[in-house]
Amino acid sequence: MAGIYVHIPFCARRCLYCGFFSTTRHSETGRYTDALCKELSMMRGWFSGRAVHTVYFGGGTPSQLSLPQLSRILNEILSMAGSAPDELTVECNPDDLDPQFAAGLREIGFDRISMGVQTFDDGLLRFLGRRHTAQQAADAVRTCRDAGFKNISIDLMYGLPGQSAEMQQHDLETATELGVQHISSYCLSYEEGSPLERMRLEGRLTPQSDDTCAEMFSRMCAHIKQAGYEHYEISNFALPGFRSRHNSSYWDGTPYLGLGAGAHSYDGHVRRWNVPDLDAYVRGIEDGCPECGSEELTATDLFNEKLMLGLRTCDGAQLSEDGFGLISRAAAPYIAGGQLIWEKGRLRIAEDSLFISDRIISDLFLD
Repeated sequence: MAGIYVHIPFCARRCLYCGFFSTTRHSETGRYTDALCKELSMMRGWFSGRAVHTVYFGGGTPSQLSLPQLSRILNEILSMAGSAPDELTVECNPDDLDPQFAAGLREIGFDRISMGVQTFDDGLLRFLGRRHTAQQAADAVRTCRDAGFKNISIDLMYGLPGQSAEMQQHDLETATELGVQHISSYCLSYEEGSPLERMRLEGRLTPQSDDTCAEMFSRMCAHIKQAGYEHYEISNFALPGFRSRHNSSYWDGTPYLGLGAGAHSYDGHVRRWNVPDLDAYVRGIEDGCPECGSEELTATDLFNEKLMLGLRTCDGAQLSEDGFGLISRAAAPYIAGGQLIWEKGRLRIAEDSLFISDRIISDLFLD
């Protein structure tokens, strides 16, 4: 089994917090679509003997491409995959999802929408540089449902400058009342090189304290779980049967192919990435010499990655007795303190300690 990730880097404008590779050069969408299809042709051998079970169009903003462009790329993938994947996701901005576009996405084959909402507070949306309003986000969920989508995910953020407990609670109540099948909720991070990080360094905003963010994390977990969602990964919640299959494949080590500028691929031993530069990516593909980098993971790298990804999930990391023995000394204080749980061959982080998971995981890494 394998997954395919397609990076669509185009955005109408960059958000304050964004650390992903993106561009506002929409004049290049046609050339980029051509390059993606050519890269797919160049990677034809990758499909041999592999069953593709998920496809994910991420960005950037995939909904900035036209329906014919999205259809062309998806059809190229499906023709090489040979059989229908289990899940076909496309990320969209709420203000792109008018009835015609949403219906078109469903018609060309996508069965899951991942929508970047971030918050239902109009003031915070303006601060973040988002193009949509809270009302547009709620309307977009209904539009997608009317278009036939039965699997809708929305992204939320917490820990935003100036965000109160009441504002977060409003976000959570609105999200769960909309009845979406999946909610991803992330603590705001200050990515190096982002406008938001520059504002922080210049003293033009005050970040939320770690204690406040921890309180927001607890509030989020309690509310979304109370609404009937399963907390299956640190930042992800799903109604029964609606976990993100594509993202879950990252956490369980399933191989995946990344297409497009800045996209990463993984075959179980080697990680490969395309250059995060629009011109360099397209030029390399057109010349038949893709610009990319790669690294072969050592046994220690693979163990640490398995540990890190597994401990992000509610299922934890499955370890042999020998594997657990490698980290048992470092894990012992956390097990004694109740932050880590070791049972039936799995090591997992207790839910009330998930907010400090990075600290726990880094302490367990092998050198």
